[in-house]
Amino acid sequence: MKNYTFTVRGQWQGGRQGTGHITSNGLDTDISLAPSMDGQGIGTNPDELLIAAVQSCYLMTLGIHLNAYSIPFESVSIQSEGIVSEEGGLHFQSITHYPILTLEDQATEDTFKAAQEVIASVDQYCMIAKALKGNVDIAVHPTIVRKGSQES
Repeated sequence: MKNYTFTVRGQWQGGRQGTGHITSNGLDTDISLAPSMDGQGIGTNPDELLIAAVQSCYLMTLGIHLNAYSIPFESVSIQSEGIVSEEGGLHFQSITHYPILTLEDQATEDTFKAAQEVIASVDQYCMIAKALKGNVDIAVHPTIVRKGSQES
């Protein structure tokens, strides 16, 4: 069995109003608490980073599955929203993805049906979403369109 290692380096100065910096392969950013949590709002924060991790995993897994099922697509764009709750102690309550899948203009009704199945179920294959399972509700509300047409 093969294992994969990922490394992130970081530093922090101060308390709630503090700031820090994290780096990894392809990531180099300042960090602080969000203003809504009485932080400075400098750079990004752990909440946005968690959403970004789940979102990027979903996007990559979706692309891999669309290709595996030979679904011709032009692009995928996405917005994701995370809800943090204070009820029962500060915790991530949910993450909702709103992907927009643009199929190529020759997409048939069968292609639409196959795309709907893939886009709605692919999060179960994402290792980041699987790591959160049972702790964070993850939902997907997709939109599928054909290139050059309106929503389907």
